[in-house]
Parts: sequence; structure tokens; C-alpha cells
Amino acid sequence: MGEQIIIDQEGKQEAVLQFYENLLGTVEVRDHTIDLEALGLQQHDLSVLEEPFSEEEVLFTVKNMPLDQAPGPDGFTGRFYKTCWNIIKDDIMLALSVIQQGHVAHFRLLNTAFITLLPKKPDATLVKDFRPISLIHSLAKLVTKIMANRLAPLLSNLVPPNQSAFVRGRSIHDNFLFVQQMVKALHSKKEAHILLKLDIAKAFDSVSWSFLIEVLKHLGFGQKWCNLLCLVLSTSSTRILVNGVPGDVIYHHRGLRQGGPLSPMLFILIMDVLNSLIRFAIQQQFLQPLAVQ
Repeated sequence: MGEQIIIDQEGKQEAVLQFYENLLGTVEVRDHTIDLEALGLQQHDLSVLEEPFSEEEVLFTVKNMPLDQAPGPDGFTGRFYKTCWNIIKDDIMLALSVIQQGHVAHFRLLNTAFITLLPKKPDATLVKDFRPISLIHSLAKLVTKIMANRLAPLLSNLVPPNQSAFVRGRSIHDNFLFVQQMVKALHSKKEAHILLKLDIAKAFDSVSWSFLIEVLKHLGFGQKWCNLLCLVLSTSSTRILVNGVPGDVIYHHRGLRQGGPLSPMLFILIMDVLNSLIRFAIQQQFLQPLAVQ
């Protein structure tokens, strides 16, 4: 988002629409892939993820939905689902069963989202000064939330301890404390070192779907679960909200939705490949010290 584009009432929608069309609406062509087996990524038994959705776990998910969070295109909030559960539960369970089986011809209509921009600072004027959030269709969000609830307890076995974000039972603050203590230790030894802090530009938006599925299958995710994820990804679309008015439809071809319950978990599974690449490079002595004393 480094472009010097002024956000005004007339040009805002056009600039943001073009930006997201260039990201989510573009298929990423991959000329190469990675030998995941050579990196030491282990397979796991994840068959529990493919069991049919039960009414108990769906109700548990509904009860834990925020009551009055900003609704998506359908206008339904968590309060509606909780209040009307006894009335709508049969229809919801039937819809979830059909979705899980993949027999959905028009799921695209239920998998839309609005993107609205929140300013990062009071005097926001550039595209980069705004943070996008997705207001997702309630049924699509319910599906991904159930998938996320199933995956959450298994994630600690799939991701090494040095990844602390988005993993149940871990705290991102642990990594800050680790870096802080390491800096103190290096300072006390009076040794010269370089610390690098890396930031991934457009992280969620740039995820390649084909590579994501490749990684998941290698880790042991079953075909049914991958098919369900492919359905959720391939039918997703977005419209930009400007002054409450939705713009043109952007059909996704890559990326993970900001605000999607499952997105952070899928992202750290992708990022663990980078972690494994760095570890492999160290083992093979591809990474050398900048200077030898």
C-alpha cells in the first residue's frame, strides 16, 4: 500500500477497488514448488477434522458468537442466531450438512463479504493509512468458525513452539520476552550482533491457494477437509463499502480473508514452511555469519 493515493469521497472506492482487484482477484502463477518432505515437515493423523458437524458443536459455536458484531451482507448477527436457534436449527444443520458434503451449486451467494476501511490514525489520507476489515456473510462465517474450533486444539502439534501467535495455550508476549532477554544477554557479553525484524507485506492477501492446499495435504489434512476449504475459498467474493454503499464484486483467486475465523490458523501453517526453510538453511550451512572475528 505504498501508492500515494489520496482518499477522498470520489476517489476512495476506485482506488481501494483497484487495489483489491490486483490482489484477491489475481491468480498467482507458481513456476516452482518446495520439497516439503526434505524440510522435515511431519504428517499427522487429522481424521477427526472430517467428522460430520454435530448439533452440539454448532450450538457451542453459535453460543460463542459475538452478540452485536457488525453484520455481513445478510444482516444477521450472533444475537439472531442465539435468539432464534430453536426455530432455525433444522435449516442450519441441513445447510451445514450439504455444505460439508460439497453438494452446493450456489454457495457463492452465501460466501460474500463487505470490506470497510478503518483509519489507523486520525489524519488518515493515503490508502496505507487504512486497515481493512471484512464483514462476512453469517453462514459462511459459521462454517469457518466451526472448522477453526476443530483445528484449534490440534494446532500446537502442527506448529513448533517458536510460533506463538494464534495457537491455543501460547502467548505472543512470550516471543517479545525472549527477544528482550536475548538482547540483554548479548549486551552483557559485549558482542556485536544484528537483529532483524521482518514484516510481510500484504500477508493474508498474498497467500497462494494451491500452495496452501499442498502444505495441508502434506501435513495430513484429509481430502474431505481440503475439499471443504477449497469450497470456502473458491466461492468467496468481496465488495468495498464506501459511505455505506457496496461497490462492484471482486471474485477471489488467492488470499485469506481479514477477520475470517480460520484465516490466522491457515496463515501460520503456511508461515511454518518459511520457518522450516530457515532451519534447513542453517543445518545445511547455507546461512553464514556476516563477519568472522
